[in-house]
Amino acid sequence: MSKILPLIIAILLSLSNIQFQNSTTINFASNDSQTFNVENQIENEPAISTVEPSEPKKIFEQDNPPIIPTSANTVRLTWNAVPGAVRYRISYADNVIISPTTGVEVEVHGVDEVFKITALDFDRNVVLEDVPITSTEINPKSPRTTTQFDEMSYPPLYLVYSWIPTKDAEYYEIRLLHDGAVIRNFWTEINPEEKHFDFYDDTPVIEGGEYFWQVRGFSADDVAITDWSEKNSGNTFNVTAPTRFSAIGDSITHGGAMTVPPSHVLCNWETYCSFFVKNLGHSGDTTQQILNRFDDDVLPFKPEILFVMAGVNDFRTGIIGSYSVRNLEKIKSRCEEHGIIPVFITPTPINPEKMRKVNLVEPPPSDWRNEQKFICDWVRSQKYFIDVTSELTDAEGNLKAELTTDGLHPDSEGKKFIGQAVEKWLNDYLMSQD
Repeated sequence: MSKILPLIIAILLSLSNIQFQNSTTINFASNDSQTFNVENQIENEPAISTVEPSEPKKIFEQDNPPIIPTSANTVRLTWNAVPGAVRYRISYADNVIISPTTGVEVEVHGVDEVFKITALDFDRNVVLEDVPITSTEINPKSPRTTTQFDEMSYPPLYLVYSWIPTKDAEYYEIRLLHDGAVIRNFWTEINPEEKHFDFYDDTPVIEGGEYFWQVRGFSADDVAITDWSEKNSGNTFNVTAPTRFSAIGDSITHGGAMTVPPSHVLCNWETYCSFFVKNLGHSGDTTQQILNRFDDDVLPFKPEILFVMAGVNDFRTGIIGSYSVRNLEKIKSRCEEHGIIPVFITPTPINPEKMRKVNLVEPPPSDWRNEQKFICDWVRSQKYFIDVTSELTDAEGNLKAELTTDGLHPDSEGKKFIGQAVEKWLNDYLMSQD
């Protein structure tokens, strides 16, 4: 990566124009085509030989466009996640690149380069033909973080770090700072089989204070090729206690979907609840694992109400429902011992056909519905419960196909239903206390 001091251009995109620091306005429609090259094509993604993009326009359209110096040979483009999309097709000239992330770094070939970004679902069907660009940066010196902690009610207990891939970087170093001091570091794998550019932290963030995290890219020969990412509102947060309402569970509570990490708000059910709910979820947990971490993860936040949604990782892996319920009963007892009101949420169904198609996890045993029903029946027998399963289930007893991409996690519409169901329960409960 060039060490020459680049021309730093701040570009603010709107629906009809972008503005340079020198007050030179460059008109361009946000849904027009623009172009670049990229290095992060998904492994084993088949090549696309034919593309029929809408008529592209030049990025620089005024009579005397600003001159980009030869040192400005990289541009970073970012866009917002599109509901239902799992990858994005970037078309330029006669080439096509596929990216799983909401941004790319690419080479600049000239001021007349054009590009087009199209959101695709898992089957490569078009979800959105022209995806608007939200930011453009020339010669970025550091990775761009994409965590949206500033849009969450509280920071999640278990952080997920996400960022836009850096051109030419083979792996990354991540560090978390607490009140200005580095408290832990992580390194991603070199040349991972699938590059999703997110990293799950298995250590909870409990102690109060200000936190922020950073990432930087490395070459294959272990040389840092970028600066540390900059501090901003999306990667900075404060941990406080107590939190009146909290939620514990597995990945359904933790958040995210197939290629949307929990660090984004789109597929987190807490996003769709108007009450502030502290997310204590941890992806992959069984009911036993949730019980094991109850004291360490719940009690420091002293919640008045704890929403508990668990069991999916039990019945999808062959754990019998009676064992799951025994763990849930112990969680209930722990809540009552500490004056916490437990509100149990029925575990969401799964869709085995889609699970097999996507092939991210092992398909469930044939009798999984019996074990799920055992858990749901127990939940519905509790004093405080929320039934989300009935609405999310199709006629065959599976998670509705239109609500999930990977067959395991509800996407944004499914999470929206869960969040609104929790909101309704809280409204009814608080009104009954008046």
